[in-house]
Amino acid sequence: MLFARDVTERVRAEQDRRIAAVAFESRQAMLVSDAETNILRVNQAFLDLLGYTREELIGRKTSTLRSGRHDAAFYAAMWESIRATGKWEGEIWDQRKRGDLLPLWTTITAVRNEQGLVTHYVATMSDISERKLREEEIRHIAFYDHLTALPNRRLLLERLQRALAVARRNNQHGALLFVDVDNFKKINDEHGHHAGDLLLQQIASRLSRVVRESDTVARLGGDEFVIVLEHLNADLALARTEARQIAAKALVSMAKPYDLEGLAYQSSGSIGLTLFNSGDTDMDVLMRQADEAMYQAKHAGKNTIHLHGS
Repeated sequence: MLFARDVTERVRAEQDRRIAAVAFESRQAMLVSDAETNILRVNQAFLDLLGYTREELIGRKTSTLRSGRHDAAFYAAMWESIRATGKWEGEIWDQRKRGDLLPLWTTITAVRNEQGLVTHYVATMSDISERKLREEEIRHIAFYDHLTALPNRRLLLERLQRALAVARRNNQHGALLFVDVDNFKKINDEHGHHAGDLLLQQIASRLSRVVRESDTVARLGGDEFVIVLEHLNADLALARTEARQIAAKALVSMAKPYDLEGLAYQSSGSIGLTLFNSGDTDMDVLMRQADEAMYQAKHAGKNTIHLHGS
């Protein structure tokens, strides 16, 4: 009976090895390392995904595949989860042999022996590039203007809320600018909507070039643009001067001649400006103040700047 039981166990063990071998050579990328994270085995799907040969990987640390996109805290949390639960699942960006980065949905499982000690780690990976691309496309549709590629109202309000929080935290000033294209209806009436669209695209590009990297230029719709200026001086007078200087650059840029696919055109803008600081500020109030100031600029003769409260 003992002999029969041994034979049965050997047959079962052989069957388990065959099943494991078939599973390992599945279409899903797989990697096996020892307890010290030295790579022991990789399947063909893994090699195809990352572009290595087996000889280039076997014996190397799994950390050599890191992309540099995640910080030390990310990996510390990952390994803490594996130690605590025996498993981790999530998104990791790894680096292919040719150098480009790849988003992977990764599951890492610890394999323990009868004494409960970790002997191996098994990782399975799936390429989620297409999913990430679709997510980015959906985000772009949701948060960006289709004509100018600038942030739309939804993203503008998020950026403005963040700017208010930063100003409050750092005891700085910020500014909100409403920019309106003067006589925009005229170009549509005289040259058609295509010329108007080209003008808006060029204005969007020019406004983006006059602000700093930390600032935001958005399009509300029609010929209305909004600029959020962050990190202005803590002193109100100096912050006001900084905001006016940027607004003046915007006006100068908008007033330069335009080439709209062979049509020479001249335009200008009117800008309303309001400042905010570390106090409690309501976004709706700010938007209304900047809008009212912009209309004051138009009433003052256009191609000018009006500061709310002045």
